[in-house]
Amino acid sequence: MPFASCHNHSTFSDALYTPERLVELAAEAGYGGIILTDHDTVRGTYFLQKAARRAGLLSLLGCEFSTRSPEGENVHLLGFDFNPDNKRMKELLAYTSSRQTTRSHLLFDFGLARGTLREGLTWQDVLDDHPYNDYFCNNQVFATMVKRGIYAPEEYGDFFYASFAVGRNPEARAMLKEKLHMPEPNMTEVIEIIRHAGGVPVVAHPHGFAKYAEVWLSLGVLGFETVHPDLDAEDMAFFDRFCGEHHLYKMGGSDHSSLLGGYTKTIPQHDLPLTCGYTTEEYFMKLYRRLLG
Repeated sequence: MPFASCHNHSTFSDALYTPERLVELAAEAGYGGIILTDHDTVRGTYFLQKAARRAGLLSLLGCEFSTRSPEGENVHLLGFDFNPDNKRMKELLAYTSSRQTTRSHLLFDFGLARGTLREGLTWQDVLDDHPYNDYFCNNQVFATMVKRGIYAPEEYGDFFYASFAVGRNPEARAMLKEKLHMPEPNMTEVIEIIRHAGGVPVVAHPHGFAKYAEVWLSLGVLGFETVHPDLDAEDMAFFDRFCGEHHLYKMGGSDHSSLLGGYTKTIPQHDLPLTCGYTTEEYFMKLYRRLLG
């Protein structure tokens, strides 16, 4: 039975809902726990945990880090229950949030210069409208533009693909290669830092990564997502079995899909499909009580 969503994003990184609204939705759906795992920042955690306490939901600190594996793969690592004031962790969070913000600022200026982004906004306007954020991506830019009437809410697709969809824009990709001199953090080092800060490193949505499971386990990974919208039946079966055999955490969460991701308005209580992503009460409490390391 679904008990918690342990992979969620908010307005502090690249999602639609505030931390407080995520808690409201989770409570309405019948969850007993929720963890905020914004990309490369923990700024929203205070707000979510405060709201969770008021709603009677269990929660832990979380974050999703973008890393590069030894095999050259782009791998997202979820870090749970670490000390954000640990010196090395503070340095990592400062780097990762700054990297994304610098990237977004470069794309913002590039879009204005090319005329693919409508005028009427400065980068300082974006910063001023999000005073608690340290991570800025296209979501914060768009929210500020909507607030000022430069774009309508339904124009997000036009806004995003014209200026921020780097995969579809070779000119923007070349610009970032020239100007963004901040490589993705090394997966091995991020795993070590999470554990050094007292936390639990878990590989997020490991679709197609079964061949690396043993190697990543040797690097210090303590779990894998076994239920996630991006995983197929083969992925879920493999990682469920692998985690069971090695006494690892089995985790899951909505990410950007379904109710908490902002794409489904109603989900029957206790009837969440696998494609939503969730963590069972057994494995949430194992993490909450740190029973597996």
